[in-house]
Amino acid sequence: MRKLLFLFLGLVIINQLNAQRNPNTNSNKIKKDTATIVNPIGGDSINSYPINNTDPRFSNNNNSYKPSENKSGMIAAALNYGTTPFKSTALENGIGFSFKLGFNLLKKVESPFALYAGLGFDYLYFGGKNIDRPNNVRLAINSNAYGWYPYADLDIGQNWPITFFGTAFWGGRLFFTRQNINYLDANNARQTDTKNIEGDGTNIYGYGGGLKFSIADGLKLELRYQKNFGNSAKVVDANSIEFDGNGNLKSYKMIGTDTDLDVFFLGLVLNL
Repeated sequence: MRKLLFLFLGLVIINQLNAQRNPNTNSNKIKKDTATIVNPIGGDSINSYPINNTDPRFSNNNNSYKPSENKSGMIAAALNYGTTPFKSTALENGIGFSFKLGFNLLKKVESPFALYAGLGFDYLYFGGKNIDRPNNVRLAINSNAYGWYPYADLDIGQNWPITFFGTAFWGGRLFFTRQNINYLDANNARQTDTKNIEGDGTNIYGYGGGLKFSIADGLKLELRYQKNFGNSAKVVDANSIEFDGNGNLKSYKMIGTDTDLDVFFLGLVLNL
């Protein structure tokens, strides 16, 4: 009986030794799988143990912080006021409106800067002086100015509550002179004759800047100033206009006027 017991124990011991040496046994698999989930103890480096990359604790895709998205486009509209920096006998202070469209050239750069380049348009109406003529004729000469120009705006702090920006532009402006003649006809009825009589163009360029105040996501209130430099343009001299005996325009003279302007804008900017 004792011999059989010793023989059984010996077979069990031999079987266990073979299991330790054979890599295909289940006991070895169990030990390897266990090693992947047991934390190292002592001086063993953690790099010797595989890490589950799907664990969110080790993932680099943490979206808890995202910088504000850079806008790719801009549409703006404004009311504007233009005034000459000198005493002009031909141009009075002008009022009008403007539009602009631009695209952010730094769209893919994560920074507080944005560089918008695009096309701007503005219109200014310069009211003329009233001039009284014989036979109850009153004459007013108005100038309408239309400007088109490529521009570039550099924004600093595009995602801040207040954005600072500078601007530069170059283009052209057309001046059209319009006469408004008020008179009494043969029946003593008041008549008005309005028509465009002359036009001229000039190159323009300039610089400026201003502030943008954030109102809502993508919507800002803009205060802008632009210094407009222009060549001399020809406009009608109101004092030179003459009429014939029937009240028709007989003759007039053109005079040159400097087209430098200080233009102020108040508008809204929509960043897309």
